[in-house]
Amino acid sequence: LMEQVSGRAGRKEATGRVLVQTSNPSHPILKYVQLHDYKGMAAEELPKRRQYQYPPYTRLVHLGFRHKMKEIVTDAANRFADAMKNKYGDYITGPAEPVVNKVRNQYLMELLIKIPKDTRLMHQCRLDIFKNIAILHNEKRFRSVVIVPDVDVM
Repeated sequence: LMEQVSGRAGRKEATGRVLVQTSNPSHPILKYVQLHDYKGMAAEELPKRRQYQYPPYTRLVHLGFRHKMKEIVTDAANRFADAMKNKYGDYITGPAEPVVNKVRNQYLMELLIKIPKDTRLMHQCRLDIFKNIAILHNEKRFRSVVIVPDVDVM
């Protein structure tokens, strides 16, 4: 994505500039972006993505939970994770608070599910996600918890 942005910045007659805000300016990926070396970046990054089960080798489902009360959103995310771990335990990371854990007076939690690229398994996981959201929302305490699933968010 950074390579794509930097390419767009230099298309006009005047040269463009790309500013990247980062907490780690010496990150190896930035070296590849500066050099426009997509192949080098892919050669370094793809083996790590395979090892740690990230796209493009898996489907990554991010579930965001939000509610005005921290205890309720935490309990909802934990309850949801427990229900999903029965079937998808090895594929689930979290739940956890994101770095920014409160936005517009809503507390946030998140959960990741890394599903192998198996159409049948992905379809079943999708059904289980929506089933468990419905089960959670049937409980009065969790009715107002907003749960947003997002596939391949990264």
